[in-house]
Amino acid sequence: MGIIGLIGLIIVLGSFGIMSKTSRILLSILLAGSLYYWYSISAVFHGGSGPEMSEVKFAMTLLSANIGGFVVATVLGIMKKNSLDEAHYAARRKAFFLFLAKWGGVYAVYAFVGGKLVDLALGENGAGWFIMRAWGLYGFIALLVLWLIFKEKAAKQK
Repeated sequence: MGIIGLIGLIIVLGSFGIMSKTSRILLSILLAGSLYYWYSISAVFHGGSGPEMSEVKFAMTLLSANIGGFVVATVLGIMKKNSLDEAHYAARRKAFFLFLAKWGGVYAVYAFVGGKLVDLALGENGAGWFIMRAWGLYGFIALLVLWLIFKEKAAKQK
């Protein structure tokens, strides 16, 4: 674990060096707010009973926001560093955000519908949300690969 942690720290510090100053400030504020929220819902404030389900869902959403924001800021930093000029960077940034909007929307619909189907199948409200958080991305990638394979086969048959 020690070597993996060291590698992770090097990646994080390198990423902070690549991203813009604005991104570093916004991510630091998001992380500080997230840490405060996570501490506030801990068992310390609940007399040992732990957080409610809605608080756990929001905490996991904050975790996803921190990871996603970090990845997006790092990718934007890499794109800016490798762009020829400001116009080239603006075009690449626009294409990147359009890609995120398109596939993020598709994934959001998939996760919502999948979560509701799991809730319906298990008869337990909220279980689908956790299952889609844990395994939803893997299922989405599998469905995407299958779609691409069948799309390619359909194109060859025409």
